[in-house]
Amino acid sequence: MRIASFHFLFAALLLAAATPRADAATADDGVLVIGALHDLHDSEPAFGYDQLRAAILAFAPDVLVIEVRPDELAERKATPGRPEYPAVVWPLLAHMEVESIAMEPGGEMFETIAGEAGAAFAALKQRDPDGAAALSRLDSDIEQILLRYWQNAGQVQDATTASLAGSVQAAQFVLVGPAFVAAQSRWDKHMADQTRQAVRNNPGKKMMVIGSYRNRAMLETAVREIAPRRVLDASDWIGRLNPAKTVGDQIGK
Repeated sequence: MRIASFHFLFAALLLAAATPRADAATADDGVLVIGALHDLHDSEPAFGYDQLRAAILAFAPDVLVIEVRPDELAERKATPGRPEYPAVVWPLLAHMEVESIAMEPGGEMFETIAGEAGAAFAALKQRDPDGAAALSRLDSDIEQILLRYWQNAGQVQDATTASLAGSVQAAQFVLVGPAFVAAQSRWDKHMADQTRQAVRNNPGKKMMVIGSYRNRAMLETAVREIAPRRVLDASDWIGRLNPAKTVGDQIGK
């Protein structure tokens, strides 16, 4: 990947100097799967927007696989629930020469799956409003637990985070029921399939996959199924990243 802007090049070089490189055996074709925090970036100083931006620049991927629909990527649209794209990723893509791939379903598939999931949650609210309220509280409570757990950027990408985030989906599966399980499974399968295909199509290239803290482990597992040697330890890599305090100023110039 080449950086078109001088200031982006300067920032990337600065970050690379401060960041330990991956193992030489996997540095050039490694796959780094990271989880963004969506709305929690604003609340988590250990992995805010600046840290996400710094990670993308420091890793300097040849290929970027991201948690958006194809139309959102093509048109650089607003991404409800994923504010990191207009805040960080879209501005970076305007200055980077990198192949970008959308992993979420689009078009009719998006409409169908989203409709099925929405209907399943609406049905839960009708038959068990207390259960629906409990799920909402659990989601908020897990977010607060994670914000207290995260003391450094590496923890955002670790197994404890995956386990805590996974507990919310497990509870949703139990209470919302089979219709939601089926919809979510189709959604996750599509994203995993897109990610695996992107990895297959790009041997020998450095790749970054940006999911969320909720599905990072699932996406990394998908990559390990087909290219275990290429998978980099996200918790270790992000944990060792030491972005310069002025990187945001450099990019903004």
